[in-house]
Amino acid sequence: MTVKTQGTHLYFLNTLESTVALVKLTCPTGISGLGGARDQIDSTCLDDTDDRRYVAGLGNPGQVSVPFNLHPEDASHQVLFDLKESGETLSWIICLSDGTAVPTLTDDEITPPTGRTSAEFQAFVQDVNIDAATNDIVKGTLTLQRSGKVTWNWKA
Repeated sequence: MTVKTQGTHLYFLNTLESTVALVKLTCPTGISGLGGARDQIDSTCLDDTDDRRYVAGLGNPGQVSVPFNLHPEDASHQVLFDLKESGETLSWIICLSDGTAVPTLTDDEITPPTGRTSAEFQAFVQDVNIDAATNDIVKGTLTLQRSGKVTWNWKA
């Protein structure tokens, strides 16, 4: 079974306000970059004569890129600039369209929805870039630097 992209949502934990809030990003048009290659550690011995030997090292969390259509009046877009300035690492969750349940906030932590595939990760806002071109709408690109692994919650 495949999953359509329509109905996919991106949420983040906004900790900059006096009350922690779960915020849904308005109008993302894509999400990419949940990967990250694992380091390789050279374990070659002096007496090896053919090829080097390696063992797996730590993973390198990649950058997540989120293009979006800018809605200047929208609080979810306005706070991105403050999050960039703060440099704070936050919780993020992508919820795929194989369900409609929304994540919840429990003790200032995101609880993934049941009955819907989701991917949770920690990241800080590395950049928010705004683009304006002739005969187009104003668009932005949110760049997140992940810290740690992605936790997948698979729909049963």
